[in-house]
Amino acid sequence: MSFTLPESLEALALRYDAFFIDLWGVLHDGTALYDGAIETLKELRRHHKKIVLISNAPRKTEKVLETLERLGITDSYYDTLITSGQAAHDMLARSNQWGLHYYYLGPSKDEDVIADLPYEKTDIAAHAAFVLNAGFEQDFQSTDDILPTLNRLLKARLPLICINPDMEVVKQDGTRMWCAGWVARRYEEMGGSVTYVGKPYPLVYETAFAASGIAPARTLAIGDNLLTDIMGANHAGIDSLLITGGILKSEHGTIPDDVSLQSLCDQAGAQPTFVAPMLGSLIAS
Repeated sequence: MSFTLPESLEALALRYDAFFIDLWGVLHDGTALYDGAIETLKELRRHHKKIVLISNAPRKTEKVLETLERLGITDSYYDTLITSGQAAHDMLARSNQWGLHYYYLGPSKDEDVIADLPYEKTDIAAHAAFVLNAGFEQDFQSTDDILPTLNRLLKARLPLICINPDMEVVKQDGTRMWCAGWVARRYEEMGGSVTYVGKPYPLVYETAFAASGIAPARTLAIGDNLLTDIMGANHAGIDSLLITGGILKSEHGTIPDDVSLQSLCDQAGAQPTFVAPMLGSLIAS
């Protein structure tokens, strides 16, 4: 099949009233903005569109806000920011059904995600009621090195809450980093119980629709990941724009052609409404 390339960003702005936009791989790579990121947000704001930024970052919104502002994306460019970490924080604030003692699995930079809640962190698996999984134990840890920890947690029969369902992220220079989603899926394969918070799961979309107040038929999701952004949009009943110049380009060394891309969509069980290499390409067209 042939994928649809939007005529322009303005054409999308005429068709949709709300835009759910991914961060990493679409607007930035954690360090630098992608070409056209700011211009895209400005153009959508010029058309008075609702913009909800949705990230699978395993941290509260206040920390992601700091990153966005450092990159030049101020709150004047969007209406709401939703992170999987904040969604998990709020979920755990509403219910302590998993218990009050937890084992934290992730890098130290994100271990404060529920520090303000009445939960107690323990480094002893036998004393924990659940695992809060924000990633690997440190950035760039190998998949083999984390297995002993997973075995220990599995032996303690601990349910795991994954607050970043992404398998990996990629920087513009091609550097790839495994994420909590890889850990959670491996834990499931080993027989562990996992609860996911973030794209493509419903909670963040329910929050996004409440924030935008726009009907699904007039909402477009933009992201670079088939398994999170596009699958999540499919499940939420909204149209989607797949950016192929992000993680797909990194994984395959080049932007997939239509035949290869359709094969990837079939494998993922996710189908975008539109595709574009980068957001900036829509501004230039």
